[in-house]
Amino acid sequence: MLRWLLALVMLVVGSSVASGQVAQPGAPGAPGALRSLAAATDRTDAVVKDAEHRVAQLAAHRTSLKKTYREELDAIDRLKNQRASWRRDRELRDSLSSSLDTANQLSAADREIQKAIASLLHAQRAQLAAIDVELGAGATGPRAQQLERARTLLLQQLKGAPHRIVIPDLEIDPLADPEELDQRVIELRASEAELNRQLVGLDQQATELEHLASLRKQHSRAGDVFYRDDDQPHRSASHKAGDVGALPDDGTGGALDPSRGLPTSAGPGPVGGPSSFESYVPTVLADVIDASTITSFAAAQRSGDPTQRAEAAHKAHDAVARRLDQVKKKRAEIEARAKQLRGKP
Repeated sequence: MLRWLLALVMLVVGSSVASGQVAQPGAPGAPGALRSLAAATDRTDAVVKDAEHRVAQLAAHRTSLKKTYREELDAIDRLKNQRASWRRDRELRDSLSSSLDTANQLSAADREIQKAIASLLHAQRAQLAAIDVELGAGATGPRAQQLERARTLLLQQLKGAPHRIVIPDLEIDPLADPEELDQRVIELRASEAELNRQLVGLDQQATELEHLASLRKQHSRAGDVFYRDDDQPHRSASHKAGDVGALPDDGTGGALDPSRGLPTSAGPGPVGGPSSFESYVPTVLADVIDASTITSFAAAQRSGDPTQRAEAAHKAHDAVARRLDQVKKKRAEIEARAKQLRGKP
């Protein structure tokens, strides 16, 4: 839909130019051509509004899920603090199952909102292009003022949108003067800042996904071990591994806490819900790390497996760290070169 609208805008402009109807910027354009361009711009505006509405709906749904998730975590905390008993352990198992289901819903909700945000950004860029075309065709008066206001707002909204990181040329020009080298240093420092932000995001992403993987593993294990025969009598006096009423052994001689790995109610955000950061990694880092790492990251993201996605995030993190180290070393060389040139007579 968006591509069709943008293509329509360009088609109108092209046909108008071919017929000589579109005036130069600042001169009044042909009324028919301007009406067609205005209609195309208005359609992109309608698409943007629909996309904004969709994002708002999904955000409200995710907020509701977060509230439910926090309440379930609080309930798990309260159960963990109660005296061990058959009833407590059964309620704990049920609460764990419910919290896992909510965590999975949050993960799905986050993926949906990522898609909606990406669609919104695409719609906003299409609208911005349509506005530029209409203004360039000679829109005047109140319409031009309206377009300028909309254009300013769109530029503000798109300013913080994810973009592909481009690393400046790392080669040192032997003929470059100190001022040119200083400019290259500034560009490299900006790239370092962007790469550092990616490192933080990838680290957080891996941590969240590892929490979700742990939660799923513990839930699966609890389902296999807990109360294989619920009709058997349960004792709560003893807490040895294998005793009914005690938590199952974790393989190290200790008791397996089925909610271990869950964040407390005061902890950060939902576990496993991929931030919008994750969906943009293949685009943002396309020119930073090797294609195979990007491909494996995208494949892991599509799989929905938190363990696989966490591993991919770690690999991408390591690749970005290596690239950052390379940029830092080259920036230091360029700084040294600029200092050396300034020291010459």
